Amino acid sequence: MASRANPIENIKFIDTLCRLGVSYHFEKDITEQLEKLFDCLQFNQKIRQERNGLYTVGIVFQVFRQFGFKLSPDVFNKFKDENGKFKAHLAADARGMLSLCEAAQWSTPGEDTLDEALAFSISHLEEMSSRSSPHLAIRIKNALKHPFHKGISRIETRQYISYYEAEEKCDATLLEYAKIDFSLLQILHRQELACVTRWHKEMEFESKITYTKHRVAEAYLWALGTYFGPEYSQARVTLASVVILLTALDDTYDAYGTREELELFTYALEKWFPEAPNGIPDSMKHLYRVTIDFYDKLEEELEKQGRSGCGSHLKKSLKSTTNGYMQEAKWLRKDYTAKFDEYKENAIFSSAYYTMMAMTFAGMGDVAKLDAFEWLSSHPKIRVASEIVCRFTNDITSYEFEHKRGHVATGIDCYMKQFFVSKERAVQEIVNIVSNAWKDLNQELMRPHSFSFPLLIRILSLSRVIDVFYRYADAYTNPEFLKEYIVSLLIENIPN
Repeated sequence: MASRANPIENIKFIDTLCRLGVSYHFEKDITEQLEKLFDCLQFNQKIRQERNGLYTVGIVFQVFRQFGFKLSPDVFNKFKDENGKFKAHLAADARGMLSLCEAAQWSTPGEDTLDEALAFSISHLEEMSSRSSPHLAIRIKNALKHPFHKGISRIETRQYISYYEAEEKCDATLLEYAKIDFSLLQILHRQELACVTRWHKEMEFESKITYTKHRVAEAYLWALGTYFGPEYSQARVTLASVVILLTALDDTYDAYGTREELELFTYALEKWFPEAPNGIPDSMKHLYRVTIDFYDKLEEELEKQGRSGCGSHLKKSLKSTTNGYMQEAKWLRKDYTAKFDEYKENAIFSSAYYTMMAMTFAGMGDVAKLDAFEWLSSHPKIRVASEIVCRFTNDITSYEFEHKRGHVATGIDCYMKQFFVSKERAVQEIVNIVSNAWKDLNQELMRPHSFSFPLLIRILSLSRVIDVFYRYADAYTNPEFLKEYIVSLLIENIPN
């Protein structure tokens, strides 16, 4: 891959590998090459030369940041006029604008150039898609809907394979390699979905917990969005099962149990009693037993792997979530609208994302031993940023639905109450909070890292799932929004 003569072309090739979903085979080589280039003065001067256009510079910027190298946004300064604005003629370059838009998604706090780049590129791309070739228009629409940085990697890969196949400069060998790799992984992913479906049936969710949503394929897509490689096969099955459990628990607290029943349920979980408490319905008793049994067995498995103490952290994370659910249940039944600050403090837990993050760590083998779980429990900045993204992205899109079904006050309601503003203003402020949290998340992915990079990527991947599931609608509650993705990733074969 490496070429001393043309490192910029190498980086473009790396970008293609990433988008085709095969870069994971070459991660060590890619990282080593980028590290050398990042520290090379000659390369840093070369990328700033006039002959490198917006398309090229945007790709180089994306690739470096994707692998944790914080290339300065001043590489875009040459595309600005004497007033510090992006030059108007750039709006005629569709590929360049697309590249700039994708690069700007990697903005970190204080990077005004990237904020300006995002606003500038989006304003022109929305109009460009209608007058570009059908081939490029699809790419623009996909990028505006879900930027590569914030998309689920398998979905992005499937879309890009079709796009790349129609490119004039398509490398037929590389395309075939990507298709074979995708198909082999798809076989494994189908087997895993069957395994999760079998577990769901064996646990009698549909017959004994009738009040909950049954979202097996969607739960598996959640896990697939978190990690897709073959080495994470069991991890995906486990995470999908936990998403199903959390769905049932959330529905229990939201819309089924009385306050007294929920308090008994929460107390029993807090003490980790082996048997379900008396005084709750049979359906809740069944859910309690399934949950306790699942976590106990997982803890035993982690002990066998030499990861002593990790199971107790998984249980701790689950308890924090159910305590958050319990607080919201109390607010709902008292018809209480918390102040935004109060809501935000509890929402970090009721988002269930600490539970999911911990569970993704459980599937990472020796990369995530006890020190990793202890670090996660200390509320590192990347965890908090991801929880904010996850909670409030959900709140924004599910606001109307939650009001209709009598849900606890959302973050929007609480913001309106505390700051005496309109719904529209509250939504915009929360959109800004989410945007700033993404910047914090991006910053934590830059080197030097606060912890192991593969674990940080798991947290990023969970945030990406939320962006896809909740950016435009509550797609988990309304799975017709996810049907196209599930079909393309798990049902349809990729054309030869």
